[in-house]
Amino acid sequence: MKLLSLTCALVVLAVSLVLSPEPVSADPAGTDFYDTPVADLDAYAPGAILRREPVPQLDVLGSHTERILYRSADPRDRAVAVSGLLITPTSAWTGPGPRPVIAYAPGSYGIADRCSGSSVQGMATTIPALLPLLEQGYQVVTTDYQGLGTPGEYEFLGRVAGARAVLDSARAAAGETDAPVVVYGYSAGGFASAAAAELASTYAPDLSVVGAFVGAAPTDPVLRVEGQDGTGTAATMLYTIDGLIGAHPDRAGEIRSLFNDRGRAVLDAVLDFCTFDAYEYGKLRSEDLTADGTSLSALMTGPVLGSLTAANTVGFTAPIAPVMIVQGVHDSSVGIEQSRLLAQRWRAAGAADVTVREFDFGTELVPAFDHTAANAAAYPEAIGWIERLVARSSE
Repeated sequence: MKLLSLTCALVVLAVSLVLSPEPVSADPAGTDFYDTPVADLDAYAPGAILRREPVPQLDVLGSHTERILYRSADPRDRAVAVSGLLITPTSAWTGPGPRPVIAYAPGSYGIADRCSGSSVQGMATTIPALLPLLEQGYQVVTTDYQGLGTPGEYEFLGRVAGARAVLDSARAAAGETDAPVVVYGYSAGGFASAAAAELASTYAPDLSVVGAFVGAAPTDPVLRVEGQDGTGTAATMLYTIDGLIGAHPDRAGEIRSLFNDRGRAVLDAVLDFCTFDAYEYGKLRSEDLTADGTSLSALMTGPVLGSLTAANTVGFTAPIAPVMIVQGVHDSSVGIEQSRLLAQRWRAAGAADVTVREFDFGTELVPAFDHTAANAAAYPEAIGWIERLVARSSE
C-alpha cells in the first residue's frame, strides 16, 4: 500500500507541475519572493522564517508545502536570506516527542539562480526524493543554499556556507521545539550534509542533530575535479572556481589569472548553467583552459587555490552524531574513493559511529546508473536507521 501511495503521489505531482497555469515561483501578492530585501535582517535569529508562501501544487501524501525565506549567516558571519521548502504532514505525529525534522540538502542542478531547488526545475527533481521521508510522517525542510535563487554569490561545495544553510533550515523547521533532526543529502547535497554534520555541534548546538545521511558526497574538491576532467560534463569542474571567486571577490583577479582566454570564457559561461548545459562544451581538458597548461587539480593544491581548497574539504572534523555513508561502487559522477576516504578521515578524526553502505549493481557497462540508483536503493535501510535514531533520542 505504501508503494502504491508513493506511485500515485508521484503521478499527481508530475501532472500538477506540468498543468499548473501559474509559475509555482510566483508570489500571490505579485512581489518577488526571492529578491525583495528583508528589513533589519541582522535583527533576526539564525533560522528565523522571514517570508513564506504556500505551494499547493506540491501538497502530496497529506502534506502542506510552503516556500520559505529564512535567515542564515555566510562564512564571514554576515546575515543572509536563504530560500527553501518546508513540507509538513497534516496528520498528527503519533510518535514520542515532537515531530522529527529531516533537513534535506538537495543535489546540484547547476549554479544559476534559475536552478535553485525550490524553482520549478529543482522541485521536479527534489520532491520525488522526499516522498519516502514524508511517508514516515517526518517534517521535511530543504535549502536552496546561500546565493542560489536569492541575492548574493553561490559558493558551490562551500563547506561553511553549505553547512550553515542546512542547519539554519533545520532551525526554521524545528522552531522552538527540541525536535530530533536528521540531515540528509545526496551528491552535492551529501557534501552539504557531511559539512553540516561536522559543524552542527559548534554552529548550531541548540539543535538536536541525531544523525546525518551522506550519499555519494564529493567531499574532496581535488578528487571531484580529477573525476570530472575530460568527461562530458567537464565544464562543471569550474563551478568550484566560480564559487571561490564569488566567496573571495578580493582575490578574483588572482584566481582568474590562472586561466587562459578560453578558460575565462568557460568560467563566465558556467555561471548560467543548469544540469544539462555542461554537455554543450563536450569533453574539456583542464590543461587546455589554464594559463600555463597545468591541470586544474594541480592548481587546486597550489599557492593560489590550495588554502581555499583545503578550507572546503570535508572529513577532518569528527561529527558527534552517527553518520551513514552510502554510494554505488561504479558511480561515474562521484568516484567511490570519495566515500571511502571520507569514512577513513572521519574515523581517524575520532568519529565513533560511522556506517558505510556500498551498492554493487554490476553496472560496469552503464556506470551512470549507479549514482542515482544507490540513492533509491538505500532508502529502506536509511529509513530504518533514521527510525532507530529518532527512537533513541526520545529515551
